[in-house]
Amino acid sequence: MIRKFICCLAIFVSLGVGIDGTSLTPAATESWQVRSSSSLRVNGKTNINSFCCAIPSYERTDTIRVSTVHQVSGDLKAEGKLIIPVGKFDCHHKIMTKDLQKTLRADEYPNMTINFHSFSKPLEGIASGGMVTTKVEIYLAGAKKVYSIDFEVKQYTKKQLELTGIKPLLFSDFGLKPPSKLGGTIKVKNELSVEIKLQVTRI
Repeated sequence: MIRKFICCLAIFVSLGVGIDGTSLTPAATESWQVRSSSSLRVNGKTNINSFCCAIPSYERTDTIRVSTVHQVSGDLKAEGKLIIPVGKFDCHHKIMTKDLQKTLRADEYPNMTINFHSFSKPLEGIASGGMVTTKVEIYLAGAKKVYSIDFEVKQYTKKQLELTGIKPLLFSDFGLKPPSKLGGTIKVKNELSVEIKLQVTRI
C-alpha cells in the first residue's frame, strides 16, 4: 500500500500537480505578458443615441499563465489578472465621462479587475481567425460576476498574438443603475458591449 502511494505521488510530481490538484510548475504553463498596447472599450446606447468609452492603452505589464496539463471542468486552469483604472475611461464627452465614472463609483472603487480562471485550450499554436474561450471573474464597483468570453486570435508571430473578446454586460449585474440626465429625459440603457483587446507576448 505504501509503495502504491509513493508511486502515485511520483506521478503527481512528474505532472507538476500537487496532491490537492491545484499547484502548477512553470514547466506546465504558458506565460504571456500583456503589453501596454492592449485596450478596453465600452459601447452603450441611450434612448437618443449611442456612445463609446475607452481606455486606449494598458499602463501595466501583467502576465497571464495558462496550464498545459491541469484542467478545471474540462478547461485549462489559468492565472493572471488585469487591473483597469476606472478613472481612465474617456467617453469623448466631458459630461458623459463624468457620469460614467460616477455610476461606476470610481471614487470608492478606483479599479475594475478581470481575473482569468480558465482557457479552453493553450494559446500557442492558434492560427489567425481561431477562437479560444475563457472564464473570467470581473470585479467592479464592489461586486463580482463570472463570465465566459470568446476571444478571436490574430497571430502576428508564434510569440505575439492579439486576442479580441466582445461581451455584453449589464449595469445591473453589478448592482448599478444606468445614469440619466435632464430629469430622466435622456436615459442610458442597461446593456453595455465590452470589447477587450489584448496584445500578448510569450515569455
